[in-house]
Amino acid sequence: MALGKLPWLFALFILYYIAATSPNPPASYEEITRYPRGDRLSGKNTLMRLWVAMKVLILSVIFFESVVIVSTHFETNIFAETVLNILTRNDVDIPTRSDPTITPVFLVGFFLCFCGAYGRWASYHALGHLFTYEVSIRDQHRLITTFPYSVVRHPSYTSSVVVFTGITPCLLGPGSWIFECRLLELWAVEVISVVVTAFYAYILYLVLSRMDNEDKMMKKEFGRQWDEWAGRVRYKLVPGLF
Repeated sequence: MALGKLPWLFALFILYYIAATSPNPPASYEEITRYPRGDRLSGKNTLMRLWVAMKVLILSVIFFESVVIVSTHFETNIFAETVLNILTRNDVDIPTRSDPTITPVFLVGFFLCFCGAYGRWASYHALGHLFTYEVSIRDQHRLITTFPYSVVRHPSYTSSVVVFTGITPCLLGPGSWIFECRLLELWAVEVISVVVTAFYAYILYLVLSRMDNEDKMMKKEFGRQWDEWAGRVRYKLVPGLF
């Protein structure tokens, strides 16, 4: 595996870390319970745990792929040999150093991750201290209508979906550690893949339910101001579609 892929993996690590890490501490109990119980997101704690689990798993896969790439260039070293024995299959040849590992599929995924991470960062920047992973009304809360909230009402959720869509081909597509070492053929990895897919689907479900709760909460808090903004920004996730 080519060492030239390492800077790309490092950048991918940073992009995903930005996209999956809250810029602010969690909201307080008082801020979370400031609106009626009926508007509160069901399964909020579950969503947070799943989000953290996905973050740790994906960052670990990026790290392990980097370790495998470095180890293939020091195969005579006993430590590198041990690493390869643990992280690769003995019955599968590891791609040679000259094999291309930055494939078109990887580049498309990387581009999506970049766009998604930028969208998340732009949302953090626009909301400032108001951005939290918990649905809440903070002290001195105000309605933010500047970019990217002038494009869609929930740009951070759009960006999260884009990041998840991009990270999948980067870590599972041709040229990746998991693909080239045929790890998906192992039953344990297959089980993990199914579980991760189910987690991802559940996260999407919770995110969609959260959007409606947030809209109700903000409409109740800001009234006419929210109505005027929602009239200008009609779409929740994708301009012209949804």
